Amino acid sequence: MGWNVYDEPVLKRDNSKYVGQNEKEVLAEIFLQHAIDGALPVTPWYSAAQSLSREFAELQSLLNPAILGRVFQMIDSDHDGILDQDEFVNGIYELLHPTTKEAMTLAARIAKGNLVQVSNDFSHVKTVAILGAGVAGLQTARHLQEIGIACAMFEKEEEVGGVWRKNYADFGLQVPKELFEFPDFPYPENFNCEDFPTGSQVQEYIVMYSKTFGLRDKVRFKTFVTEVKPLGSQQRGWQVEFHSTEPGDRTKKSETFDFLVIATGMYGWPPHVPLARGSQKFQGQILHSCTFTDRKQAAGKKVVIIGGGKSAIDNAVSAAKEGVSSTLVCRSWHWPVPRLLLNAVPFKYGTYSRFGHWMLQPYYAEGPVARWFHGTCAPVKWIWWRVVELMFRGQFQIPSNMVPQDGIDTDLFSGGQILNYEFRDMLQDGKIKAVSGAIDKFTETGVLLTDGTELPADLVIYGTGFAKNYDIFDKVIQEKLAIQKDGLYLYRNIIPPHVPDVAFIGSEVSTFNNILTHAVQAKWLSKLLKGEMKIPAPGAMDKVIERERAWKRSWMPPMSSRACIWQLHMMKYHDNLLTDMKEARFRKMPNCFGEILMPYTAADYRSLFTSSQ
Repeated sequence: MGWNVYDEPVLKRDNSKYVGQNEKEVLAEIFLQHAIDGALPVTPWYSAAQSLSREFAELQSLLNPAILGRVFQMIDSDHDGILDQDEFVNGIYELLHPTTKEAMTLAARIAKGNLVQVSNDFSHVKTVAILGAGVAGLQTARHLQEIGIACAMFEKEEEVGGVWRKNYADFGLQVPKELFEFPDFPYPENFNCEDFPTGSQVQEYIVMYSKTFGLRDKVRFKTFVTEVKPLGSQQRGWQVEFHSTEPGDRTKKSETFDFLVIATGMYGWPPHVPLARGSQKFQGQILHSCTFTDRKQAAGKKVVIIGGGKSAIDNAVSAAKEGVSSTLVCRSWHWPVPRLLLNAVPFKYGTYSRFGHWMLQPYYAEGPVARWFHGTCAPVKWIWWRVVELMFRGQFQIPSNMVPQDGIDTDLFSGGQILNYEFRDMLQDGKIKAVSGAIDKFTETGVLLTDGTELPADLVIYGTGFAKNYDIFDKVIQEKLAIQKDGLYLYRNIIPPHVPDVAFIGSEVSTFNNILTHAVQAKWLSKLLKGEMKIPAPGAMDKVIERERAWKRSWMPPMSSRACIWQLHMMKYHDNLLTDMKEARFRKMPNCFGEILMPYTAADYRSLFTSSQ
């Protein structure tokens, strides 16, 4: 009979088998358990280090390969590559009770990765640090303050709003305003904005939210967080280190909190700029879309835009309005989604309804009946999406060289974009040129593509998105987060199973209604910290994550953010959070037809937040 890999032993010093022995006696016994002929070569040293990390909480991060090597080097006093008993016992004892500068430095390095045991009890949480004051951070603070938890939001900019505070030229919502609103704060009737609000209008709305709920006095504006450190193996909480972004004021400060929320957004920083060779000799200007903030930057210039996502297309349109020429270079194209299907039906009926969700790749945890229906109707679903593709090709008049390689039912999970006809019309009029390919190198006056095509340019804009950065955490903590090539997989896209007292809200999830998703996440977290719900043990969370990861990797396009992606599967993601909170998943019942066919908006979840009003 095998053992369950998800049933992890709880390791506590209180349960030590060395009861009654002092530390040096324990160290001697560990040494003898792993020694070969009275010595510890490098390989048995690894096994001994595992025993040390289990027995001494202050040495739990010893297993990090880099730290393991440094410790061996320190305690191998005769530098022969083998540890005898005295070297092992005295060296580790010195690490536990450092007196030398070398031991103090190494002990401090080890301590940065030490964590308390993961717990399902959050009754200790009275203060929370929230990194970021965008729509995720603001909603988290809103709902945590409601349950009596003091919050401090750290924001490096001078205003709330995150990416909506400032972005590329002419940016705005892809969706109508009813699909991007706070569930507990609808757009005021006298709020002057378009059906598809501009970026500045969305920012104004977010500022109104922050003022309405008194959140601004909780924000530390112009404050940059440099590092977050666990308080150690015996104390729960985090130390947040930060400094002001004001010129001339870089004084380092720190403050401790009981809990940490990362709300820095999916697409915050740093920008991803895959510069081709020879860029240093290019005589023009190279920008990322986030720094192309005014289309007049393209005035009188030949502009080349790199990328195929929404920002790249918007940049191409903006550049065409001011520049001499605008050329979009893309390695692989994505399906555009029209605002009106067949120029008549709002797209939300296809993408925000349970019917639209049901036509997708089935969720891995569907019941047997649902799986049978999905299997039986697979040909119908395939035909459905091919018809949709024909419809979109007709509406956008997509030329054959710009037809995406992936089917739309898959592509929407890697590059979904809702467009008007401005790009299409400019493309047909010759104001924008679209080229399939990639840059091989820069020249002094432009770029050379891999197929030999040379494009003259005065300005090159990279609409290539953003990379993820977790450097505020120590390298040892990053290893415990288990960051993958395709992203950070978390329980419910919120909780890392093996790093206690931290949650990611809005920064590791992407749906077609992010502002609503962040609200539901924030409510979920408030119930967790209030003790009204529980999360599984780490091993059980790992099991859920592993199944979800396998499901996504079985069909979703490979990309660095795959772990975060839900997009049109957002209905199922919201259902999971609501089930955890013991709230009704089906928000339109008893209207069965409405439940299946009508689009879901923030208004359908408003009753979940009535206690907040």
